[in-house]
Amino acid sequence: MQRRKRITQISLSVISKTRFSSSSIKPLINLDFPCSKATDDDPLYADVPKPRKDKSERKPYPTPMKELIRRAKEEKELRKSQPCRVLEDPPDNGLLVPELVHVARRVHRCRASLLSGLSAIIHHHVSVHRCRFCSEVHIGKEGHGIRTCTGPGSGSRSATHVWNKGRASDVVLFPKCFHLYDRAVKPRVIHDERFTVPRISAVLELCIQAGVDLEKFPAKRRAKPVYSIEGRIVDFEEVNNRNSETAVTSVSTATPLQEDDHYSTEKKSLKELSVKTMDSWFEMVTGVKELMEKYKVWTCGYCPEVQVGPKGHKVKMCKATKHQMRDGMHAWQEATIDDVVGPNYVWHVRDPDSSALDNSLQRFYGKAPAVVELCVQGGAPVPDQYKSMMRLDVVYPQRDEVDLVA
Repeated sequence: MQRRKRITQISLSVISKTRFSSSSIKPLINLDFPCSKATDDDPLYADVPKPRKDKSERKPYPTPMKELIRRAKEEKELRKSQPCRVLEDPPDNGLLVPELVHVARRVHRCRASLLSGLSAIIHHHVSVHRCRFCSEVHIGKEGHGIRTCTGPGSGSRSATHVWNKGRASDVVLFPKCFHLYDRAVKPRVIHDERFTVPRISAVLELCIQAGVDLEKFPAKRRAKPVYSIEGRIVDFEEVNNRNSETAVTSVSTATPLQEDDHYSTEKKSLKELSVKTMDSWFEMVTGVKELMEKYKVWTCGYCPEVQVGPKGHKVKMCKATKHQMRDGMHAWQEATIDDVVGPNYVWHVRDPDSSALDNSLQRFYGKAPAVVELCVQGGAPVPDQYKSMMRLDVVYPQRDEVDLVA
């Protein structure tokens, strides 16, 4: 009996000494699993932004609401203290920001180079497919078999896509907005002007307001700032000096650059063309972010509508959630870069010559912006910021091994 008790005590002491403590487990987790909580903020492990679960919810505000309220109070106090004042900071005073004029021209040039490059890559037999019933886009020799269609009649097709041939306009999304001739004095388009005011790409409108002069879309340029009288913008120089509007340069100065780019793309190989197109994409996105820091861009909190200018337009065309309560007006808020230049994420095809993507292996596939995916299939190197999003380090299991994977 005593011998049995002795053996039990020895066993309990051995178990207590070999038991893992919490401090010994943590380093194992951090070493074996680099995608743990410690690396959530690491850009190397960025994943595709998840869409809103409930489309009736409003888009998140880029700037906190408390900060917006504080700015509104400061503006209100400034109007009370100085009812009549000259606006000093461009572009709110109707003048251009001098250091951003060359940025706007570079963005306009990169946009033209991007569109011509995408058309040339698609012409070199890098196929683009678009679903007939929804906005899904796929880049590869044949459409994928992942069942994610949400268009009309998707239930009868088990959410299978119906693929048609795509174009360069399906690869990158440039939402349109109303063109403003005078962004300072008349910053809003009313409902009755919705058919008379032209609608152009938001990136192009941003470049025009920042200093790019196009003959087809003229914009007013001032030599002196405007006045603010109790919140209303008044231009006294327009009455006294009719020559305050500077001459608008012709678009022909930018046309030879676009034509030279087009001719130069035909002489380059597919790989060189893909690298140049990807560089134009990143340079354009960087320039648009820089312009948006000074020139305001608005988006609806419930629909994809955008407007470049000091304020959003008053056209009653919103059909999203709660539009009846707003009488069709948009719920304007500050826009982000994804609202102006849609990345349009598509499934990454690791081997274009392999079979179509399988629906059962959906959680193992990665994604990337359509421009990046198209250029990578054309021969361009994978950018570092999208390597994790494409899941290049994931080994695809066989179809009969899916149930065995944890």
